[in-house]
Amino acid sequence: MTKDQKLEQQLFALANVRRLVLLRFLKRKHAATVSAVAKELRIQIPSASQHLNLLYEAEIVTFIKRGRFVFYRISLKQEEQVKAVLRML
Repeated sequence: MTKDQKLEQQLFALANVRRLVLLRFLKRKHAATVSAVAKELRIQIPSASQHLNLLYEAEIVTFIKRGRFVFYRISLKQEEQVKAVLRML
């Protein structure tokens, strides 16, 4: 994938109000489970999981497993354009 294609994928992932709210929540909490995200956004767990997966594939979020729980957090490695959007949240 070229750098331009990667940026397009990331900007597409950010071009959704629900995902922006999700990222604002992760920025505030630093890490959260799918169920915590679903509760905060008032959506079903499968929908939260899909949003998180899209953000993960775009390398905007990452996850860590602790026991049977998976915690998602904002990835520390970001392109400057993505960092600019995240700073606005």
